[in-house]
Amino acid sequence: MHLRFRLLFLLVSAFGTASAQQETPQQSLNQYVAFLNQSVEAVTRRFQMLQTYQADVARYREKPDLIRLPSSGPLEEFYYHKALAGNGLTATEKKELTASTQVFWQLLTRIDQAGKSLETYVRLKDYQRDNLEQSDELISSMQAMFRQFRRDKDALYKQIQRIYHRYQPYQASNAYLYTEREMDIAVLSQYQLLDSLPYYLNENSRPNWPVTLVQQSMLTDEQLIARFGKMQASIGYPAFDMVNSFRTALRSVQAVKRSGIDDNTFAAQQSAQHGNNVYLSLLNYVNNDLLASYQAFVDYSRSAKPLLSPVKVSPVFTVASPVTTTQAVAQTRPFIDKPLIAFTTKRAAAPASKATFQALTRYVAFINESLRQMHQLQVLLRNYASSAAYHRDPTQSQQHARLAYSHEEVKLPVSAYQLLMSNSQNIPGAYRPSIHAQAEVLMNMLNEMDGLSIELTTYTAQKQYLQDRFSYSDAILDRYAYLFDAFDQKKEQLYRDVRRIFDSYPTANPASSWNLAGKAMLKTLDDNTDVLFGVKSFLKLEAAQLPTTDKLTANARTLMADEYTNLKGLQRLGRSNGLCPYSPYEDLADNTLRFADITRKVKPLLATLPDRHPYESFYYFYNNELVYEYNKFTELAKDNLLPAVNQPDVFLLRRPEATSTLPIPPRTPTAPTNEPVTAGKPSGNVPAQDAIGKPKANVPERTMIRHDTLVVERTKLIERTRTDTVYIDRGLQREVPNTLAGFAANNMVLLLDVSASMDSPVKLPLLKRSIKSLLTLLRPEDQLSIVVYSGKAKVALKPTSGANTAEITRVIDALQSSGDTDGNGGIQLAYKVADKHYIRGGNNRIILATDGEFPVSDDVFQLISDGARQDIYLTVFTFGRNKLTGQNLTRLSQLGKGTFTHVTPENANLQLIQEAQAKTARGK
Repeated sequence: MHLRFRLLFLLVSAFGTASAQQETPQQSLNQYVAFLNQSVEAVTRRFQMLQTYQADVARYREKPDLIRLPSSGPLEEFYYHKALAGNGLTATEKKELTASTQVFWQLLTRIDQAGKSLETYVRLKDYQRDNLEQSDELISSMQAMFRQFRRDKDALYKQIQRIYHRYQPYQASNAYLYTEREMDIAVLSQYQLLDSLPYYLNENSRPNWPVTLVQQSMLTDEQLIARFGKMQASIGYPAFDMVNSFRTALRSVQAVKRSGIDDNTFAAQQSAQHGNNVYLSLLNYVNNDLLASYQAFVDYSRSAKPLLSPVKVSPVFTVASPVTTTQAVAQTRPFIDKPLIAFTTKRAAAPASKATFQALTRYVAFINESLRQMHQLQVLLRNYASSAAYHRDPTQSQQHARLAYSHEEVKLPVSAYQLLMSNSQNIPGAYRPSIHAQAEVLMNMLNEMDGLSIELTTYTAQKQYLQDRFSYSDAILDRYAYLFDAFDQKKEQLYRDVRRIFDSYPTANPASSWNLAGKAMLKTLDDNTDVLFGVKSFLKLEAAQLPTTDKLTANARTLMADEYTNLKGLQRLGRSNGLCPYSPYEDLADNTLRFADITRKVKPLLATLPDRHPYESFYYFYNNELVYEYNKFTELAKDNLLPAVNQPDVFLLRRPEATSTLPIPPRTPTAPTNEPVTAGKPSGNVPAQDAIGKPKANVPERTMIRHDTLVVERTKLIERTRTDTVYIDRGLQREVPNTLAGFAANNMVLLLDVSASMDSPVKLPLLKRSIKSLLTLLRPEDQLSIVVYSGKAKVALKPTSGANTAEITRVIDALQSSGDTDGNGGIQLAYKVADKHYIRGGNNRIILATDGEFPVSDDVFQLISDGARQDIYLTVFTFGRNKLTGQNLTRLSQLGKGTFTHVTPENANLQLIQEAQAKTARGK
């Protein structure tokens, strides 16, 4: 018996030894990578600790108070020892990696010890004794160690890669190795950018943020995305799917860069906050989205080809002193115009390539985004002009609140313009110079608009209107009036030329339903556009009669009659499905009849204009009920259909004749000064000038046009509209206005499911994106709270003003999926928060975001019903690849008198904005 036992023991031992020796080189190497990634997570937690700590320190320096720093706990050693225990490498390779790993572990230990020293320092309240002297020393030492950590981590990973490539030489013919190389190139591009971007621990500093590096990275990655996935078809499932996930993650990183470029406004440049937010977002998306997809590809490819895991990016930071000086503002130079380059189109022999079609589409997208931002600027200026009217009399001005102007909500489409220019190479050389120059002029005009707004911001902040009685302000508004009108005309010329180029290519499938229906819809839209222009001319008193609407009625009837012929073969998915082509087709026909009807009811303007100009309803209806429907159809189309451009509201800002006797500052493109000047300081007696800087011709100040027997005076006026009188019907609105102006103050409680099931690219990342789309619109009077439920419900963000988007963003970025679902507890806590911070007359609303059903108690159903009667409403957002139809969630939204919406990548940016616009400033 004893002998048998010994034999069995020897067999088991031999089997165990043989099993241990079966570890492959890739397995051993990946254990080293796992150790590196675990170390990066440890350093990232220290980095986050320092972020919170520095905020407390900044408050302490202003007003001494207690500083708190939570304990970090022991350093994780498991991955370190597991890496050293690997036995799939040669003795030489093992020795090389062990030495480097031990040195790296010692550095990680020193970082951990420095953090614990800081914790002890805070716990002992020694900062009260030495006025934070030791704190500054510890942070300075950690700054150096963080940078050394990144260098050593990268060096160790390169060692691992060299050994890996000995066992796995690159073969371009192998789909797995080829795709791995593609992913490596994409990840390296993000590493290089993050290495170049600073993170300033003191956000009050005002650095020169390297936006050009972000721009270059964006353009490089755009080309990379276009080429990515060349050999995807040769990869087996489920690794095949991870290639799609990686591409999607890369586009998400690209979206962060575009936002970073466009959001780098004058206001953002006054502190390090914007650059820090971009840095953190990039770090988060790269480590937790892009590299997660890469790692999943490695895991799923293991049976076909063992690959090396990627390594995460470790954060670094800089300590900079705060800057208190005010940045000088230079007087804005007029935009540089360019003569129109005429060209003749020639019928192409073959349909447009995908690259050419996308390049042309970018022009339309750039125009539409420019118009959207211009509209926001028009609204701001209209409201400013209305407020300024109360301050024109200095004696009366003292009785009103300080006049202020800010255009932080306006963000130029810089990234769209850069991508447009980069992709213009795909347009034939005979056409490119003309539309290229036209787009450049539009961007120049937008830059001038932005510069004038910066001047106006400084002008009001320094109260210079009390000295010059608004002469400088009036000159700026006069210039804006010209720019808005000129931009309208120039964008129309560019759109016509882009359409001419597009029409010069033959259609790939002339008889396809997409093409037949698209052409019929475009003809109808074009006739609607002609009517819109006719109404505009009538209201401008440039035309004596309204345009006829016979064509609109005929087109709408034809669309309806030919519906099943035009859409033959296309699947009807139903109105609840956003991919159904029938819905936009039918809506365009129906809305054309409505447009014809409201056109016939237009009345001529009298000398005394109403608060709300009648063209405003035309503007909204045309863009949101006609252009939107056509563009939605073009998005769904399998054939190339060029989208249409929107139209601006040309009556939003109407200028009065000059009433000030003070001189108007010159705005000429000649002899510009390079020295900064203080905005608002008029210089010299200069006659009124037109848009290009030349003196105005003698034009009558007032003209008359006869409408039959009615004489109407044509007068330039500022439209004075109260901010609470412009409302949008959410039932009819298709394009959500990108502003909260005119809407009630928000008390929004985001009740977020962060359980483990939300760990999916179409769930938690999409939820974060939806929340962030609202942040740029929030006002100081809006307050946002976040309640999360995973295991146990808790408040992740106390009610926070919309002015503090940095704190909101920080909490959003920190959200992670883990644990179980406690929906009932989450709902109860959310109502407690909403009720405690209730805003009278405001939009008090809870947004429940989840990916699945959960049991709901009767008490919770009753709580929701009672809350709705007390003006606290509940909306339900669902996430996932498939739409949820559970009875509990539907009943929750019905009892809460809110909406029930399935959030997809296509609608994620709009849903939360719609909820924030659920109540106007004057009522529901």
